[in-house]
Amino acid sequence: MSKVIRVSISTIVGGGICVAASDGQKVHQFLYDVIQGGNRAEISFFGVTRMTTAFLNAAVGQLYGEFEESVLRSRLLPPVDFEEWHLRRLKLVVDRAKLYFSDQERVEEIFKDNLDD
Repeated sequence: MSKVIRVSISTIVGGGICVAASDGQKVHQFLYDVIQGGNRAEISFFGVTRMTTAFLNAAVGQLYGEFEESVLRSRLLPPVDFEEWHLRRLKLVVDRAKLYFSDQERVEEIFKDNLDD
């Protein structure tokens, strides 16, 4: 049976300011190991006072390119210790990651075309 492991973002990062993608990468590695190990991750936003989408893209978004969505749905539990703004940013990142990884080549082509204009 899989264990539920609480993933405290502020503990991993060493504080409540979560803005750097490099800090997001630390959280990502922790989440990746929990999921890859067959366990379930419960993300805690306790103590998170600032957080960017760049941080969340590194921490959570890239998981959608590494695991099937069904795996993430079963292994990423609803967040705890959150404020509404935490959830809004997380939802934005997850929605974008799903879109991006559903057709990565097409999305990259659109970005490239728009940059060329």
